[in-house]
Amino acid sequence: MFEEEYQLKFFEERGYKRRTCARCSKPFWSVEDVDNCGEVPCSEYSFIGNPPTKKKFGLDDMRESILSFFEKNGHERISRYPIIARWRDDVFFTQASIYDFQPWVINGVAEPPANPLIVSQTCVRFNDIDNVGKTGRHYTMFEMIGHHAFNYPDKFVYWKDEALGYCHEYLLTEMGLKEENIIYKEKPWMGGGNAGPSVEIITQGLELSTIVFMNLKRDAAGSVVLDNEKYSPMQLKVVDPGWGLERFVWLSQGTTSAYDATFGKILDDLKKNIDMPDKTILETYSRLSGLMNFETPVDLATLRKTVAEKVGMDEEELFSILAPLENVYLLCDHSRALAFMLNDGVVPSNVKEGYFSRLLVRKVLKALSFLGLDMKISELLEAQISQLKLHFPELDENYDGILRLAEVEEERYAETLKKGRSLVKRMEDKMKKEGQDRWKEKELIELYDSHGLTPDTVKEFTKLELETPQDFYMKVAEMHGAEGAEDETPAALFDVGGLPPTEVLYYDQKVLEFDAKVISIRDEFVILDKTYFYPEGGGELPDLGMLGKSKVIDVQKVENVALHKVEPPVKFKEGDEVHCMIDGDRRRRLTAHHTATHIVNGAARNLLGNHVWQAGAHKSTESARLDITHYKALTDEEISKLEELANNVVMRNLKVEKSFMDRAEAEKLYGFRLYQGGCVPGKKLRVVNIVGWDVEACGGTHCDYTGEVGHIKITGAKRIQDGVVRLEYVAGGAALAHVKKLEKRLKSAEKSLSEHMVEASKPSYAEKVLVDLMLERADMVDSVRVVSRILGVSAGELLKLAKEITGRGNAIAVIGSDKERAGLIIARSNEPALNKVNCAEELKKVLPTIDGSGGGKADYAQGGGTKTGGLQSAIDEAKKSILGTLEK
Repeated sequence: MFEEEYQLKFFEERGYKRRTCARCSKPFWSVEDVDNCGEVPCSEYSFIGNPPTKKKFGLDDMRESILSFFEKNGHERISRYPIIARWRDDVFFTQASIYDFQPWVINGVAEPPANPLIVSQTCVRFNDIDNVGKTGRHYTMFEMIGHHAFNYPDKFVYWKDEALGYCHEYLLTEMGLKEENIIYKEKPWMGGGNAGPSVEIITQGLELSTIVFMNLKRDAAGSVVLDNEKYSPMQLKVVDPGWGLERFVWLSQGTTSAYDATFGKILDDLKKNIDMPDKTILETYSRLSGLMNFETPVDLATLRKTVAEKVGMDEEELFSILAPLENVYLLCDHSRALAFMLNDGVVPSNVKEGYFSRLLVRKVLKALSFLGLDMKISELLEAQISQLKLHFPELDENYDGILRLAEVEEERYAETLKKGRSLVKRMEDKMKKEGQDRWKEKELIELYDSHGLTPDTVKEFTKLELETPQDFYMKVAEMHGAEGAEDETPAALFDVGGLPPTEVLYYDQKVLEFDAKVISIRDEFVILDKTYFYPEGGGELPDLGMLGKSKVIDVQKVENVALHKVEPPVKFKEGDEVHCMIDGDRRRRLTAHHTATHIVNGAARNLLGNHVWQAGAHKSTESARLDITHYKALTDEEISKLEELANNVVMRNLKVEKSFMDRAEAEKLYGFRLYQGGCVPGKKLRVVNIVGWDVEACGGTHCDYTGEVGHIKITGAKRIQDGVVRLEYVAGGAALAHVKKLEKRLKSAEKSLSEHMVEASKPSYAEKVLVDLMLERADMVDSVRVVSRILGVSAGELLKLAKEITGRGNAIAVIGSDKERAGLIIARSNEPALNKVNCAEELKKVLPTIDGSGGGKADYAQGGGTKTGGLQSAIDEAKKSILGTLEK
C-alpha cells in the first residue's frame, strides 16, 4: 500500500534506494546496501556508550535547537497547547502535536494559528504506564515537536520532499549524523479518522521521529482500504511530524536509558538514595530492551529472564537489584507528568481525566514507600518546577496551586490506607465464604477503582494468595480511557433536511417584538424565516412568548433551523406573516443568570485557584447553578468570600463585550480558558468578555454591563461528586424574590417560636424551616446530604433537630450546641448505603477535641464536653472523616 507515494525526488537526489528488511519484511530507504531496517527489534541500539552526534544535548538545549532551526526556515514558533484537550470532545488528553489541530483545522473549519508552524507539545499517554521506568524508553509524559504545514488547494506550503529535506538537513548539520546511518522506513498511518503514508526516521536502532503525510479521510464511499476501513482523498494535505524530544536527547548522550539523559538534577538527587546497579547490567538490560516490543507483561518478563541469564544471576536477584532504580525513574516521570496535569487544570478524582492524575499520585506514593523515602509528593513537584520553570514559566506562576492539589490528594490517600485493612478484611471474608482462596484481578481492580487501594497495599493486609498483574495499571487506565468524553448533544427533534436556515437575530437583545414569515410547520413546531427567540442551549433555557395568539412553549435549534413549539392547535399555515412577542421579563432573568454564571466562575477561579474549570451549568428564570472542578467542599467562609467577590464585580459595572472571532485568533488572544463549557464547534467563536475578569466562548444571552445583573446571592454549595462542587445562586429579580421569601419564612419561624407547642418533643415549624435551610447548604456525596453546624440551642432542641434531619432520608447530621457546654450529636438515616458510617466510632475519634465523653450506636451517638472552643474543630474533623468514608 502507498508504494508509489514514496517515489520521491528527495530519495533519488541523495542516492537512497528502496530495500526490504530481512527480519520484519517492511520496506525502507537507505544509502548503503543493508538488509536490515535498522529499527529495534530488527537491530540493536548501537549508540549506547557511543553517541553519534557532534555534541551532547540537554533537554532544554535540544528543544531550543530544533525550534530555532525551523524558525530560521520559515516556521512560526507557537506555544504548547494544554495537556488536557478541552477544545475536543472525543479525548481527555493531548497525545500528539497533531491533536492541537484536530478536529477544527483538519476538517477545514478553522485556520491554523500559523502556517507553517513549529511547536513543542507536552503530551501524556497511559497505554504504556506499566512499562515506565522499566524499559529505559517508555514515558507517561513526553514532548513531541511538530513542524506542521497545512496545504490547501489554493495555498501550497510544502509537502513530502521539503519535509524530509528539513529533517535530513537538521540531522546532518545540527546534530552531525552521518548520512549512511540515517534510514527512512515506510509505514502506513491511521488515526483520528484520517490516514496517509508516513516515514519513520531511524538511526542506530532508535526511531527518532515519524513524519505523516496526512492526505486521506475516513469515508464509507472511499476507494482506499486500510485495516478494513475505507478512505478518500482530503482537500487539505497536512505534514504531521512527531519528533520525540527525549529520544533526540538520548541519542546525543548515549546513556543506558532515555531517563538518564532527560531527567537531570532531580534524577541525580534521587539516585543518592539507592545502590546503583553495576553498569554492565544496565548496558546489557538496555541493549536487550531495544530488541523487544513491549505489548504484554510476558514481554517484560522475557526481558528480565534473558538479562538474568546474560549476567549470570537468577531473576529474583536481578529484580532486587533493578527495582530501586526503576522506581526512581518512575518517580521522575510521574512527578513531571503530574506537574503539567495539575497546572493545566486536572483535579485528581475518581472520574474522567481526574482519574489519571489520581492514578499517578498513588503510583508515586507506592514508589516512595518501596524506596523507604520520607518524602512528600509536593517535594518532588517543587524539584520538577524548579527544573522546568525556565522554559515553562506557567508552572512557577501556578506553584502554590499545584502543590496544594498534591498535598490534598496525599492526605486523602493516607485516609484511604487507614480504612484499607478493614476493607480488605471484609472482601476477604466474602471470598472465603464463596470458597475462593486467592485474589483475582477483578477484585483487585474493584478495590483500586472504588477505594484507591493498590494491589501491593492489599498484599500487606491480606492472608490470601495474591499476585499483582504486571499490566494492572495499563488495564485500569484503558478502562477509564474508554469512557471518552460525554456526548451531551440532544437527539434531533426531526430531520430538518430541505428547510432553509433560519436567520437568527437573538443576539440583538433589545428586540422583543418582530414580524416574521412562516416557512414550514412540523407537528406543533413552527419554522420562521427569521427569529429573535433564543433557542435552548449552553445550559440556558429558551425564550418564550407569543406567535400571534399562540403561546410559544419551547424553542430548539436543529442544525441551522430554529423550531418554535406552540400550544396546540397550530393556527398558522405556510406563508403566513405573524407578529411575534418575546417574554421580556423571562429574557432579562435568563440573561442576568447567564452573566452571573460567568461572574461566579471568575470569582471561584480567583478565590480557589487556577484548577477551577466549569464542569456543567444550568440557567433558569428562578435560579442558576455552576459545577466547578475543586477538590473539597467549600467552607462557609469561602462561600461568603465567593459571594463578596461576585458582587464586587457587579458593583464595578464592568463592560461585557460580545463579539464573533476566528477560532485561531480567539485562542491566540485569550488561550484555552475560552472553553469553559467544553468543546465549541464552528469556525467562528462568540466570545463573551467581562473585561478584566472572565473570557469564555459562549452562545448565550448576556447583559451589556455587570451592573445590570443586580445582586448575586449564593444559595448553596455542595460536592456532587469527587472533584466537583455545585454552586447554586440567584441574581437580579430572582435574587430579590429569594430575599423576600427568606424574610417571610423567618418571620413565620419567629412567630412559631413565640407560641407554646402542644407536643414539646416534636420539632416546631421554625425548627423544620431551619432544617430545610441546613439541608440546602449541606455537603453532598452522590445523593447523601451531610449537615454540619453549630447551633445555639439546648440539648433537647439539638436532639429534635438531629431526628428531623435524619428523618428526611439519605442524610447525616453532625451538629453541635455551644449554649451551655459543648454538645455534639452524630446521627444518620437508615438507608443501607449509609451503613458504612459508624456514628459511635466517628464520635469517639473527636471527643478529645472537646475534652468530652459520650457514646451511642452505629446510627446515633451523642456526647458532650467542657471545651466549647474545640467544638467547630470536632465537627469539621468528623465531617471530613464521614465524607471520606462516603466517597470510597
